[in-house]
Amino acid sequence: MIVYMSIGEAENYRYYWQSEWATDPPSWLAEENPDWPGNYKVRYWQTSWQDTIYGNDNSYLKKILDAGFDGVYLDIIDAYEYFEDLSSLKMNILP
Repeated sequence: MIVYMSIGEAENYRYYWQSEWATDPPSWLAEENPDWPGNYKVRYWQTSWQDTIYGNDNSYLKKILDAGFDGVYLDIIDAYEYFEDLSSLKMNILP
């Protein structure tokens, strides 16, 4: 059995979410997704986000596997498009 796991957005209802992020967000946390309240774009290339979702005993993936799931369905794998679009927009605005 597999379980859902977003790698391109952080979700404020997941175990890893910290209330202080509302006023002091980590550097990897970006804007809220206007189509999905409570979901926030992430700078997925930053190590601190990667550490949150995999690679250690407190990671999201480890907790999923420890719960007995066989694997994960990765969502928001196209997160790069959001940042790519932002970059293009900035390039078109600057003289």
